Amino acid sequence: MSGPHSLFFRLGRLLSRTLDATQVIAAILVMAMMLHVVLDVVLKYAISNGFPATVEIVSNYYLVGLAFLPLALAEKQNAHISVEVVTSILPLPVQRGLLVLAWILSIITYSVLAHQTFLDALEKQRIGAFIFSQGVRLFTWPCYFMLPIGFGLMVLALVYRLLALFRPGSDGLGAADPLYTSPEHYHD
Repeated sequence: MSGPHSLFFRLGRLLSRTLDATQVIAAILVMAMMLHVVLDVVLKYAISNGFPATVEIVSNYYLVGLAFLPLALAEKQNAHISVEVVTSILPLPVQRGLLVLAWILSIITYSVLAHQTFLDALEKQRIGAFIFSQGVRLFTWPCYFMLPIGFGLMVLALVYRLLALFRPGSDGLGAADPLYTSPEHYHD
């Protein structure tokens, strides 16, 4: 079965909603980071004492989450940077072949990254990794889990895209044609 009632399409919609949630989380992180930094600066000038470990929290939590959690969202939106100087003049079947090759190589790369960063995160959790700044012990091991989550979602998005390429009309992820990247072409 093909189309919006197929299991494949529904899995794509679930993945799409999950990737949309990473965008919401990223927006929350941006707002929290801005509020945190502004309050830190205001408190430093008002009472000569800001929040302890602001720089460490920003660099270990907010920025890591912003960089890695919504990574796959760009794939969903066909928004990753690509240079198509030569490929755009090639026949469509060759372009699709190169796209499949790029996706397969990306799946392998992101799978390795997800696996290794997950092992690293488990090790950091096991040892209770932390930093000590301005008299505050800040546990950093939780932020290590943001990397394998982001890389894992990227693998899922790429695998889904690859499979959807061979199932026309049943892409539940959002973009109808991965070779067409115009923003007007997105649907939800």
